[in-house]
Parts: sequence; C-alpha cells; structure tokens
Amino acid sequence: MTKPSIIITGANGFIGESLVNHFVAKDWLVKAFVHSMPQNKLSGVEYVLYSLEKNPDERKFESVNYLVHCAYLKYEKNKNSDAVNLLGTKHLIDLCRKYTIKPLFLSSFSAHKDAESHYGKIKLESEKLFDISKDIILKPGFVIGKKGLSGQLIHRIKTNTFFPLVGGGKQPIQTICIDDLCLIVDNAFTNNMAGLFYIAESEVISMKIFYQEIANQLNKKIKFISFSLPLLLFVCKVYESVGISLPVSSENVLGLKHLAKFDTKGDLNKMGIQIKGYKESLKSILK
Repeated sequence: MTKPSIIITGANGFIGESLVNHFVAKDWLVKAFVHSMPQNKLSGVEYVLYSLEKNPDERKFESVNYLVHCAYLKYEKNKNSDAVNLLGTKHLIDLCRKYTIKPLFLSSFSAHKDAESHYGKIKLESEKLFDISKDIILKPGFVIGKKGLSGQLIHRIKTNTFFPLVGGGKQPIQTICIDDLCLIVDNAFTNNMAGLFYIAESEVISMKIFYQEIANQLNKKIKFISFSLPLLLFVCKVYESVGISLPVSSENVLGLKHLAKFDTKGDLNKMGIQIKGYKESLKSILK
C-alpha cells in the first residue's frame, strides 16, 4: 500500500515543525520545506530549502497528495512581504492544481476585516486565493505549545516578576493546543474535507486571565504593569524607525489591538475532534 505524501511549508516554524513530527510519526512521506536546514534532521524526512520569494523546484511536487502552507514572510524582515506572501501562495496553489495536490492553508483569527497588522491583512487576502469548495482553510486561535509565541510567554512569566499588560489585558483569546491542531489537520485530509473552519476552544477568556493561569501553573507570583496600547504602538514605531528591535513589535501591538472572538462550536463539530481547554492545554505542555 502506498504511503500518503505531504509537503509542509514553513517547516522551521513552531506549527510547521509540529506537523512534520506528527506526520512522520504516522509513517507518511514528508517533505519539509524550510528556509534553513535544521541541525537535527528527522529520519525519513526530505528537507527542501524553500523561500516564498523564489519559485520552488516543481519536481518536489510530483507524487505528492497533500500540502500544508504554513510559511509566512514577516513584514519586519522584508517591507515587500505583502506582495511576496501573496505571490508565493498563489504559485503554490497553481502547483497544487497542476499536480492534483490537496492544499490546506493555515490562516489565523487575526485575519478579519478590521485587521491593521500586515500579518492579519495578508492572511485574509491569501484566503481569497483558495477555492473552499475543494481546498481547506483553517483559522486557528492562539496556539499553545512549548515553542512559538506561547513558549515565549511562558519563558517570560517564568523568569520575570513583573509582566507587561497591554491595554489592561482585556483582549479576548480562544486557544487550541498544538497537538489538537495537528490532529485536526490530519483529520481534514483523511476525511477529504473542504471549506473554511475556525479552530479553537469555544470558551473566550481575557489575555490577563490567560497570563495568570500560566503563572498559577508555574507556581509563579507575577505583578502586572499596565501599558497604554496607543503609547506602546508609538514607542515601537519610533524604535523601529531607527532600526532598534524591542521584545514586541508594532505588528504584535496591532495584533493585540484587534483580537477578535468567534463562534467555533459548529466547525469543531464538523471536525469530529474534542479539543482541550486552555487550562488542560497548558498543563499538557508544562507537566
């Protein structure tokens, strides 16, 4: 029996790397499209140097069944990133059509009509390139794992007594554990699903409650320091204008400014997978 084969773009990243691990464990044939070769390569994975700025080697798409598009070029790294992301995504879709590959695009809760960040706006524009009658678009909420933004948050709370609270920490957040996200991607392919799906727990909490839960599970006492969102955005832009990087960027602040909540119950039911709540997700990675 022929093994399923899959391309994962952005495989250096937190979500992309997790998907590589998931499908390797299932004994799929995995092609990891990476911007740089990892030091520790997984056995059985074909690593392919890949950039959204350049057209990939078409031969790598032959005899492939599925593709997950996680790659994203940040605006902070390239001021032409909007055009690069759109053109790179379109080229991947064209190759999927040519080689009869089913694509899945990982978008975000940040991609909505009120988005101001380049990340949110370009993710939304990229969604329009897909055909949801046959393709899959997943819009995950805040992804909890040992790496990525959640990993950074955990490290900062673990190593600091004082923690910044932007805009009072009132922003809404809905989470999904990285393991559950991988299962949903797997399930969407194996059941030949199509459409656009909002993927996160249905419970909506505030950022402050989320930060406090991390601290509680770490048995760490933290003191919140409130920052005005407009002031922080101004400071970030001033520093960025002279080439100085801060722990947060104006893109991060704009993302926080427009965090939105969505009804996910119907889409989760279609996926047929019961996902963990934020407390259980945090416990699973902090144990």
